[in-house]
Amino acid sequence: MTLGTLDDAAPIVQFAFWLGVAVMIMTVLMLAVTLVMRRSALRRLRINELAVARWRPLVQAQPVGVSTALPELTVQETSGFIRVWNEAHEPLRGASTSNLARIAREVGLEARLYPLLHSGGFHDRVVAVVALGHIRSNSSFTHVAGFLDDRSPIMSLCAARALMQIDPQRGVLQLVPRIVQRADWSQGSIAAILQECPEADVAAALTEATMQVDSADRPRMLRFLASVSPAAAAPIIRAQLAAADDEDMISTCLQVITNQADLDCVRPLLAHPRWHLRMQAAVTMGRLGVPGDEQKLIELLTDRQWWVRYRAARALVGLGFVGDERMRAIQEAQTDAYARDIIEHVLAERAIGNLA
Repeated sequence: MTLGTLDDAAPIVQFAFWLGVAVMIMTVLMLAVTLVMRRSALRRLRINELAVARWRPLVQAQPVGVSTALPELTVQETSGFIRVWNEAHEPLRGASTSNLARIAREVGLEARLYPLLHSGGFHDRVVAVVALGHIRSNSSFTHVAGFLDDRSPIMSLCAARALMQIDPQRGVLQLVPRIVQRADWSQGSIAAILQECPEADVAAALTEATMQVDSADRPRMLRFLASVSPAAAAPIIRAQLAAADDEDMISTCLQVITNQADLDCVRPLLAHPRWHLRMQAAVTMGRLGVPGDEQKLIELLTDRQWWVRYRAARALVGLGFVGDERMRAIQEAQTDAYARDIIEHVLAERAIGNLA
């Protein structure tokens, strides 16, 4: 179509023509932008990998107590260096060394991290927060605390861990209240963060929180407390088992109890009206039971619920003072067919290696 013909065409045809031209131009522009962005991304990736290759041997091979001069860290190498420096801390489980701290000081790492917190992409912000945690500078506490309420669970958990590394006493006051609020936080991640910190800094705050939260959240908080400090959790466990009015809490207590001296609170639960609590009590007795407790477990071999019988039989097998010969004797003494069958079932499982 020539321009003269286009001028004579109907307005709708002219509109369609120029719309097609505009779409074609936009397509070409988008393709050009995509190619430029890809080329830029590949260039950044190459620079990053070169930085990693340059700095990894320098960071990992620096002998303790030897101050070898380090090369200048360029702006382009910063991302690769942070990656190497963070990786060097992973085998240390969040701890650091005087040598790694010296390297960070020499390259001025802390000052390079703050701009990333505010202007970097998501990945840059995450690695910057992780690195600040390893540096453990009190001046960075407020900067990192700002990310504790980030919508991303990854970012907020990284900030939580960093705060606990920088200052556990201040960090725990920020972290513990948010454990209840953040349902999107992985329990395993929280437990790992808490276990990296000194027990004295965490136990008191977790104990207070466990007693103050709603009953729906208390079992979850008790799990964290028991993983950090079984001694601090013991009084709460005893009180909750004695009250026996919250089935979820009773079940949690039976799972986290570790003190054989508290078995007097567990033994009555072997006769609890709810079968799942009888079952859990049997599991606990198999884990902590002492000579004489096998008699209560033997009584459960005739329970009307299969899972209670099964867990009681497994608990008997798990008791170190009850061997196969004793189990066979217990089986022969049973007049209930279900009791004999469940013992046979559990012994067969152990014979083929299915019992942990």
